[in-house]
Amino acid sequence: MSAPRILCIINEDWFFQSHFLSWARAARAAGFEVVLLAARGAASERIEAEGIRVVAAKAARAGLAPKNLVPAARQAIGLIDPARPTIVHAFGLHGMAIAALARTLQGRFPAVVSVTGLGFLAASGRKLAAGALAFAARTALDGPATVWLTENPSDGPAMGLSRAGRNGRIIQLGGAGVDVAAFSSRPSLPRPPLKLALVARMIRSKGVDLAVAAVTEARRRGLDVSLTLVGAGDPRNPRAYTAAELAGFATTEGVTMLGARDDVARILGEHHAFILPSRGGEGLPKALLEAAAGGLPAVVTDVPGCREFVVDGATGFVVPADNVRALADALVRLAASDVDAMGLKARARVVDGYSVETVSAAVVEVYRRLAAKAARHH
Repeated sequence: MSAPRILCIINEDWFFQSHFLSWARAARAAGFEVVLLAARGAASERIEAEGIRVVAAKAARAGLAPKNLVPAARQAIGLIDPARPTIVHAFGLHGMAIAALARTLQGRFPAVVSVTGLGFLAASGRKLAAGALAFAARTALDGPATVWLTENPSDGPAMGLSRAGRNGRIIQLGGAGVDVAAFSSRPSLPRPPLKLALVARMIRSKGVDLAVAAVTEARRRGLDVSLTLVGAGDPRNPRAYTAAELAGFATTEGVTMLGARDDVARILGEHHAFILPSRGGEGLPKALLEAAAGGLPAVVTDVPGCREFVVDGATGFVVPADNVRALADALVRLAASDVDAMGLKARARVVDGYSVETVSAAVVEVYRRLAAKAARHH
């Protein structure tokens, strides 16, 4: 029998490369073939260099559900090889929608579903719509041949998955995992100023505007603080900032915009702390893990994924969402804290369960279990 196949379904190739390529690499090392169904972009060449076939998906991001959902589902069905056990791994609501329709059309196949957060729908207040889509996908996908991978303790119950956890069909991972070796604990830096970094896509759900406003408020109070924004815009995201808004951030006193960068580890090493005032919809932000791996404490908001990782008062501060005054208050407290000691605790937290090795091994073990079960019935 040929090697088992893992068919990964995700919206964008760059998202797969940045967050999940290490999982695919580990799966290939364990003897699996990996195929990716996603929108082809600049990242596909890098992914294919790893021995992973990339199929250009007919579906496109379109808010509630992907456009061309049926054609994409038929593509997925065509990639389920009858000559070998094939596991469909769906990532996020986009991948879930395609996989759910494929299962409806094709019948039963083993599946892994990565719940990577409820996305911009939850962050923009459209929780009912997000929940309805998630419920429909869960209904089609759930069953003994499906394993659900979550990144925080909130998203599973929100999707009605609590019962699945009783028999090992829901597993909470340490996010996508982080390459701890690529991030060394930063050296002690002089203060003032208190240097903050925010690494994220420049979209409203990440709360970039809130961070800029909080820094402005803290500076008005007399705190010597600066903010560096790292990340590209995402024009295809319905909640992307406008060009005028981004220009406004760049011209705000105390704020520097660097755009997309590939030297994030070095940049983090030049800052005292990380800030991510997310409005919600997160799974577990990889940038938050990377900052912690670099020895930076973090100021985050009380939303799923962020609130569970940051230990308030120990590895950073957790404040109410959408509250500039609370953010500014936290920056004042941070400036009076031992940020070096907090950063060391943050790094220790990442090492203990959030490394890419730990997370990849857990995912591959799920693949092995499902592949063995599928082989018995093949």
